[in-house]
Amino acid sequence: MILSANQVLGRMAAVCVGWYAVIAAARYLPADTALHGTALAVHLLALAVGFGAVLTVDATGLLTLAGRRSTAALLGTAARAEPLIWGGFVALAVSGVVLRPDLGTPLTAVNLVAALVAALNGVWAGTLRARVPATGPLPAALVRMAVVSGCVSQLAWWTSILVGTFG
Repeated sequence: MILSANQVLGRMAAVCVGWYAVIAAARYLPADTALHGTALAVHLLALAVGFGAVLTVDATGLLTLAGRRSTAALLGTAARAEPLIWGGFVALAVSGVVLRPDLGTPLTAVNLVAALVAALNGVWAGTLRARVPATGPLPAALVRMAVVSGCVSQLAWWTSILVGTFG
């Protein structure tokens, strides 16, 4: 299903509102050290699920471009992975609130912007998937947009992972 411009903007606005809500919650909710270990475990599990699903879709996309997977396989993989990606992403955000990031540091700002970019790119990638023809060759413009989306996705996710790990 191809979304209208208003639907896409609505989804992007919802992502931005959710992002802001997570930042506000992290700023104003009291710290609970008893939940820290559980939140960290949920955070790592959510990362494995969400980013693992992203990697699966991106790898299938590369295999499709190389002619080793069909477009139908790519569409099926993306459709099955989408709930895992968004579920992992939401779980990362919620558990991140409980982990109480230091919102005053530049690296936290980088991490938060990377998360926002990943989420907005995810909305955009969904619109690209809806435009992929079920059969036949992929239009060159769509391939270019998908490659850009995949690169943005990887850059955003890896930035967030590296900042979260080493920052």
